[in-house]
Amino acid sequence: MMEPMKPADPAPLETDTAHEAALTRAAAIAELSTLTLPLMWSLRQEAMRVFEPLGLRPTRVLLLELVARGIDSPGTLAEVLDAVPPAITAMLNELVGKGVLARETDHEDRRRTRLLLTPDGDAFLAIARERWSDASRARLARLGNDDLDAVLRAFRTLLSEEAA
Repeated sequence: MMEPMKPADPAPLETDTAHEAALTRAAAIAELSTLTLPLMWSLRQEAMRVFEPLGLRPTRVLLLELVARGIDSPGTLAEVLDAVPPAITAMLNELVGKGVLARETDHEDRRRTRLLLTPDGDAFLAIARERWSDASRARLARLGNDDLDAVLRAFRTLLSEEAA
């Protein structure tokens, strides 16, 4: 006598689907990893084209942006930019010499120096932001609204992890 047929066990199908999803995710991460370096290089080249006509290299513009966002300590800038203090000092000297950045003694601890944008620095940064926004707008115009929203969410997530 034949035994009655049992319903198929759904677990293998669920396991296969989870395994396929994991492989798809791994492939997507691998492809993003491969694409990231060329994208970074392309953005760096674009930043050079945008900022060098203004008389500053992209790292100096980033330094000014960080000061504008409240990072006013040379030591903290060195940490954030992953640079040695002498390199930060050289950049700060250049920016002070151009009149876009000023150093002042910390009123609470006279041994510390605080950095602030000068009025010329504020004006320069406004122009730099506008030019970068124009360049970004041209690049990002290739994306549809859904893709643009997805990229924005991804950038926010990736940057929030770095801040943590």
